[in-house]
Amino acid sequence: MTTAYSTDSARSILQPQAGSRAPRVSLRPAVPGDALLLRDWRGQPSVRRFQPLGEASLGQLNAELVRQRITDLYHGQGDKFQWIIRCDEQPAGWLTLVITNWSHGLAEIGYALSTPFQRQGNMVQALHLLLAELFLNSPLERIEARCDTRNRASQRVLEKVGFRQEGRLRGYFVLDDERIDNYLYAILRNDHLPTAEGTNQDG
Repeated sequence: MTTAYSTDSARSILQPQAGSRAPRVSLRPAVPGDALLLRDWRGQPSVRRFQPLGEASLGQLNAELVRQRITDLYHGQGDKFQWIIRCDEQPAGWLTLVITNWSHGLAEIGYALSTPFQRQGNMVQALHLLLAELFLNSPLERIEARCDTRNRASQRVLEKVGFRQEGRLRGYFVLDDERIDNYLYAILRNDHLPTAEGTNQDG
């Protein structure tokens, strides 16, 4: 469970409510000072293995983060947001949310962990935190994710946090000069936060 905030308050680190055990995984909005981290992570072979990450200079990454206003997310504004994943207070990776249509509450999520923090369950915890925050405090209704059909680890992560596979996207992107199929996953607000009405109908 994440801490509840008013829509105007600044978000720092998303974590369980005060009084509970300190979390292994937490999130905070990315800031311009994180540009160097992002550039280094994007260059790691394990991060690039299944993702067509384009070249981005330190200046480009910094400029993108300067434009980010995390409070816009809670007012249905803005088009791209990024968070730093922290594991035991150490920066470990990042999450990116791209808004595709505010009128319909649609967005797409992307994610990556740096090499030392992979395959330890950290991304599952990070996504649980972010999804709870987004569906509790923003107007988003549907969040999509796409992953290389060969990337079984990413598929398992998405399925563990409640995403459903909705189809196969043939030749979705180019990686190492080869067109790669992707799976389309999505999660709805009601998948993550079932309504009282829906609960009554089931019972």
